[in-house]
Order: sequence, then structure tokens, then C-alpha cells
Amino acid sequence: MNTIISIPWLTGTFLALMPAGLLVAALPAVRATRHSALGTRYRVRWAAIGALLAALAGDISFFLGAQGGLEIAMLPLPGLSFDLPFSITVNGLTLVLATLVSFVILMIAQYSVEYLDGDPHQARFFRLLAFTGGFFLLVVVSGNIGLFTLGIIATGFSLHKLLKFYSERPKAIMAAHKKSIFSRTADLFLVAATVLIGQQVGSLQFSAIRHFAEQAGNMPSVLQLAAWLIVGAVILKSAHFPFQGWLIQVMEAPTPVSALMHAGVVYSGAIIALRTSPLLVRVPDALLFLGLVGLATVVIASLVMTTQTAVKSMLAWSTTAQLGFMSLELGLGLFPLALLHLIGHSLYKAHAFLSSGSVTDQLRQVPPGGKKIPSMTSWLAAIIFGLVISGGGAWAFAENPLRDPTWIALVVIVAVAVSQILVKGFQFDALPDRFVALLVAASMGFTYLILHTLFVWGFTSDMTRSMVSVSTLYLWLVGLAAVSFLILSWLQGPGRALLPQKLQLVLFTHLYNGLYADVWVEQFSHRFWSERVGVELPRKNLAVESLQSIARNQDVIGRNQDVIGHSGGVQ
Repeated sequence: MNTIISIPWLTGTFLALMPAGLLVAALPAVRATRHSALGTRYRVRWAAIGALLAALAGDISFFLGAQGGLEIAMLPLPGLSFDLPFSITVNGLTLVLATLVSFVILMIAQYSVEYLDGDPHQARFFRLLAFTGGFFLLVVVSGNIGLFTLGIIATGFSLHKLLKFYSERPKAIMAAHKKSIFSRTADLFLVAATVLIGQQVGSLQFSAIRHFAEQAGNMPSVLQLAAWLIVGAVILKSAHFPFQGWLIQVMEAPTPVSALMHAGVVYSGAIIALRTSPLLVRVPDALLFLGLVGLATVVIASLVMTTQTAVKSMLAWSTTAQLGFMSLELGLGLFPLALLHLIGHSLYKAHAFLSSGSVTDQLRQVPPGGKKIPSMTSWLAAIIFGLVISGGGAWAFAENPLRDPTWIALVVIVAVAVSQILVKGFQFDALPDRFVALLVAASMGFTYLILHTLFVWGFTSDMTRSMVSVSTLYLWLVGLAAVSFLILSWLQGPGRALLPQKLQLVLFTHLYNGLYADVWVEQFSHRFWSERVGVELPRKNLAVESLQSIARNQDVIGRNQDVIGHSGGVQ
């Protein structure tokens, strides 16, 4: 591409202005007055608009040729063999994430105006929203793992205050504290990985990490440990099973905070995995472990989601399942597909939370056949057609999955998505409706493959290609994923009618409670924070309380009668 703009650092400047604008808007102190609330929300909204405009300007300047990175300053680190650069990465991955995050922040800020209108503490809310959004934008545009780590730590602390926005709600306070246990642990993992990478590579820049990983023969044990620490941070940041309890329980916070969490901040784990993918593919065991944990999270969270009765809880478990799906894609080396999944799910989840109040109206409009349990025949037909559409799409793209195992994984994932559409479509009795469902499924499958191809073409250079070598363990993970998806689809389909009622009741009870995986975290948290969140002592037996109340009332009545009798005697 010919360079039309002669200022190579122009795009980096636009990207640097995005977090800076929101952080500056958050600096002035606020008070619980209407004047302060109006001024703060006006300032934050315009800062969010400015961030989105800066992202779009960066997109334009990048395509016009201003593709140089930006290094603002270099901070020496005493006692270490590397420095901390304040740098901005300029590439397609940064631009698409920056545009996505700035758009989501603007939508949340706009929604919050009416949502919190009249709340005496709305000025404090908008200030915290600006801090959280600004720090997370710093995470997105950072050019090195050190600045990324600092940004995600700052994001965690400001988000913690947003989660405790309603300080009179004990459950909200406890959920925020439970989140801090895993967030701070993940932060320690990232700090340790940053130090190990800096000492071995001599630089924290993502470009330097990529160059070292691609040129090294045998990966040093120090970098292998760093890769495992990054995978651990991804698992904790992405709320994988059994560390997902806090993500389900932060629903006590305002809805805009839930949207910001589920449509943005919770993807920090996937983002650091994409940024360091050249290193992770050189430690395939770590990636495969991430994929295995992601697969377990998908299966468990998908089943638990179907038992939930509250809309927000259902959405939260859905987020957990999708994050697990993303980690499975990362573990299989399908990095462009994981990026596509991240973008699509972020937009969907932002809309889902901000429109959660209208879900009940949507449920009342379920089309005929929408609640029927599919038969075994229609379920098998949906699975077969899904595989045919997915495999045929791979053949249409001149790919042979038998020669490239990563395409086997891609075919399985696309077949799962397509078959779910067909399972629902085949529940309708009319043949034209089923034919329409088949057309929709085929178009969605081909659209998915086309977008994946475009993302491979557009973003592979910013991340890395798929796994360097495909091992037997990789093929086992693909097979396990295929079997797990089949079982999951069967349980959500004809299995509901074929399983014995007693077994269904037992499964429903345990799944509704999330398999009790969060109990140990709850107990651990109460040891440290029970007094701070106003947890009351256990109440006495209600029957005992009732008898005591009756006794007190009789005592009062008796005293009153004595007084009346005494007064009557005097008269």
C-alpha cells in the first residue's frame, strides 16, 4: 500500500488520545448534587464520543498509510534488565478492538443517562465509568505486556468500585470481593509473566516477543513458565469453571456495569492470549490445557444456563459459556476465529444487557413450535445437515480438513452452530418453514466461513498462524469437543424427553446451583469480609420467636389490666 499520509505516528496519536480523553474527563472531583451530575455525565459522554471519533480517525489514517507505532516514553525499572515503554501498537488487531470498545463504552454512557437519571450518586457513577473505560482502552491499545498489565490492574480497581456502587446491598459487596480474589491472582500471574519475559527477551514489546518466539529454536524454560502463567491469567480473568461464581453474582450492580463487564472487560483474558499468541503456540501443552478448561466451561455453563429463571443470571451463564468457547478456539490455535467470536459476542452481549428489560415481552412472542422438544429423528437430521453444510463449505474454500487438522476443528465448530439453527427450525411442522430454516443455516454457515477467511487474511500477521505442529493430544481435544457438543445438543434437545424424570430433577437441582463449585469461594470470602458487608447473624427459630412474642404481649396485657384494676379500685 502506498503511503498517502507522511506522518507515520499519526494513527498511534489518535489511539493514545482515546484513553487520555476519558481519563481526563474523570479527573475532576464530583459531589452528590444535580449540577455536578449534569456536568459529569455531559463531560463523560463527550469524552466517549471523542474516543469513538479518534478510533475512526485512526482507522482512516491507518488505511491511508500511517502505520507506524508510537513510543511516548521509556520508564527505567531499577534492578531489572529491561525498561517499561509507554508505547502504542498500531496494527489491524489494535484498531478493530479499539473501535469495538469505544463504541460499546459510548452506548453504555448514553444508556446510563436515563438509567441513572435522578440517582443522587450518578456523578460518581459516570466518573467511575470514565476511569474504567479509559483504563480498559489503555489495555486495548498498549504496545507491550507491561503497559497491558498496568492497565488491567487499574481497570480492575476502578471496576471494583463500580461493582460496589450500591453499598447498601450486601450481595453486591460480597460479589465484588469475590471477584477481587481471582482478579488479583490473575494480576500477579501477569506481573510474574511480564518480569520473566522481560528478563529473557530484554524487551516487553509484543513485537519483540513475537520475533523472539519465531526465531528461537528450543523455547527457554523461563518463557514456557511465562506462557503457563498467561494461560492461568486467561482462565481466571475469563471466569472459567470453577472460578465463575463472581461473574454470576455481580448482577446486583447497575445494568450498565453488567454490560461493561460482559461486553468488554471480561475479554481481557482473550485479548492477552491473542497478543501473545506467537509465544503460546510454542508451548502447545499450555494452549491445549486452556482449550480443555474452555471445553469443560462450555458444557457446564450451557447446561446451567438452561435452568436459570432470572434473565440476568441466564445472560451471565451465557457469557461464561461463550468465554469457554473462545478459550477452546484459542486452545485449538484458531486465533482469527476467536477474534471474530469476541467481536460478535461483545456486540450481542452489550445489546442483550441493555435491552434485558424487554426480554419478558420477547418471551411472550415465541413462535408456534418454538417450545416443542425436538424428536430424535429431527435432531439427527439437524446434526447430519450441519456437518454436510460445514464440510461442504470447507470444500468450497478449497480446503481439505483431512490434511489440515485445524480445519477439522473449524468444521466441528461451524457444524455445531449450524445444527443448533436446524434443531430449532425443524421443530416447525410446515415443510416450507423447515426449508427456510435449512437455507438460513446454510447461509449462516457460509457467512461464518467467509468471515473467518477474511479475518485470517486481515489479522494473521498481527497474531500468528495456527499451531506449529499438530499432536495426538490436539486431535484428542478436537474429538472430545465433537463428542461433548453432541451430548450437549442431545441433552438440550430430545434428551429432555428421553431422560427419566427423577434423573432430570436431580440434574436440574444440581445444575441450578452451579454444581456448588462456588461454595468454597463463598466460605473463604466470608472469613475475611463478612463484617464489612453487613452479613447478619443467623435468626432464631421462627417458632421460638413467635412464642416469645406471644409471651411478651401477654405480659404487656397483664400489666395493663393491673393498672386498669388499680385505677378502678381508687375510683
